[in-house]
Amino acid sequence: MAITDKEIKDLKNAHGSIFQLDIPTDDGDKTIILRKLDRATYSAGSKLMEKDELLAAETFLRGLYVGGDELDPIIKDFEGLRVAASLLADVIGTRTGNVRKL
Repeated sequence: MAITDKEIKDLKNAHGSIFQLDIPTDDGDKTIILRKLDRATYSAGSKLMEKDELLAAETFLRGLYVGGDELDPIIKDFEGLRVAASLLADVIGTRTGNVRKL
């Protein structure tokens, strides 16, 4: 699915930072748009991360999805979900800071 500049602008206005994920599936490449991670979604997903990484990825995807191709075909495609899970690191990752002993 091609995302127009207007759609991107509208999504940015509604959600702030957004991210485009391009995911290959058995039915062809899919494109989804995710919003920036929030505390509630982080809490829900991180609890699942220890037990089931793919279920955690699904939780993050469902919680952050704001547009693009339909999400369910990606989640139902095992390889597609694995690719999406690997791409989530850039969306849900933390910034790094510095610590200095004084």
